[in-house]
Amino acid sequence: MPPYGGNLTSTSVYIPYRRPKGHPMALEAGLLEILACPACHSALKEQDGEQDTEGTELVCTGQDCGLAYPVRDGIPVLLVDEARRPL
Repeated sequence: MPPYGGNLTSTSVYIPYRRPKGHPMALEAGLLEILACPACHSALKEQDGEQDTEGTELVCTGQDCGLAYPVRDGIPVLLVDEARRPL
């Protein structure tokens, strides 16, 4: 049964939508307003990753920090161990 509770007949096939790779899901509009860098508590800004293989990142705006946190499947991974250090 599909997660949205729709009706299926015996000949119906449920195929869940899967976002193509390389097409990051946009973050919710108000999400950046409430998120902060876990390391220094500064605001975060959204930007594309530096390499083609990276998706969207949330980058710390703190002058001494600058950690870049990955966004995977539209979910920010705000773990310092997962963050990319500034070059």
